[in-house]
Amino acid sequence: MSQLKNDVIPALLPAVISALFVCVVRFFTIPWSIWKGAALRLADMRQRDDTEKVVSSRSEFPVFDWLRAAWDGLIFLSWFIGALISLVSMVGMVFAFGLFEGIAALILGLVYTYFSVIAMSIAKESLIIILSIALNVERISKEKRT
Repeated sequence: MSQLKNDVIPALLPAVISALFVCVVRFFTIPWSIWKGAALRLADMRQRDDTEKVVSSRSEFPVFDWLRAAWDGLIFLSWFIGALISLVSMVGMVFAFGLFEGIAALILGLVYTYFSVIAMSIAKESLIIILSIALNVERISKEKRT
């Protein structure tokens, strides 16, 4: 029992702080990380050299490469489209119900749009895991042939 007091109790406060940071703070910052990662991957695609483009065009799974890029494009564009939809809904709500309801619609739309990238990223990662298994099987079969 004394060992429990010596080991666990001093580590309890740092563990609680870490848990709160991961569960609360990280929940609000992860959409930004996801969106920024998609933007950086899209920018890197434009700067790939020609040898990488030829290798990806010879793949037996061109849909895999397209799907990754398309999901990154959807994630990147989602905030712009969501902001536009939020503005349009705000104007519609202002004319239909009043200023307060319009502002509430704008804020709700922006919050929904901000956090929607989490769901989009989960869907992308699920599909990529399934398709990456097929890509790894292709690589293994090429290595066995040579």
